Amino acid sequence: MNGRIAASPRFLVLGLPAMAAAALISQASILSSGDPKTQTEAAPRAAAVPQYTADGELKRPTDYRTWVFVGANMGLEYRDDDAKDPPPRKDQAHVKVGNFHNVYINPESYRHYMKTGEFPQKTMLVLDIYKGEKGDPKSVVAEGLFPGNESGFAMAVKNSARPDGSTTDWAYYDFGVDKQSAKALPDRACYDCHLQHANEDNVWVQFYPTLRKSRQAKK
Repeated sequence: MNGRIAASPRFLVLGLPAMAAAALISQASILSSGDPKTQTEAAPRAAAVPQYTADGELKRPTDYRTWVFVGANMGLEYRDDDAKDPPPRKDQAHVKVGNFHNVYINPESYRHYMKTGEFPQKTMLVLDIYKGEKGDPKSVVAEGLFPGNESGFAMAVKNSARPDGSTTDWAYYDFGVDKQSAKALPDRACYDCHLQHANEDNVWVQFYPTLRKSRQAKK
């Protein structure tokens, strides 16, 4: 004998089911593992839609930083709409340092807007606010500002079937820094101003480069 074991036909036939079972077990192990690719293929991401509490408050989304970033501003403020004449333009060299405002939109609404030029029902826009900070004199930063601690969080949501009973299509919510839900603000606080001055369905498209470029291309 040469030390080898001859594989009989009976062994090969019985081995095939065992091999198939092993392959299935291996595949199941991959799907249950932490491999991002297989998890993405097995469970597509759920659509981002507004979530509300039992009493109609909007819940703060947890994954908004994975949404589409559409623009930012620093210290942007609006003049009082009751003023008949605009205030004198300030010397830009003396404008006070403001906060960083980062704006995100849920991916489904972004894709719809890019395709149609319209914001669909359930559109959500997030305003993520950070304090503008100067570098410490001993740090590597010589000039300029950077986002410091989070100082506010607000949302605009288009939903004509809001659970709070209002039929206004857009609603605006102020969460402060760490509130997990918020009531809609009165229309006079935000809605009326947006309706009058925002140039696309209550949205400040003129201030968001990503959306603005699409709007200009469709003209």
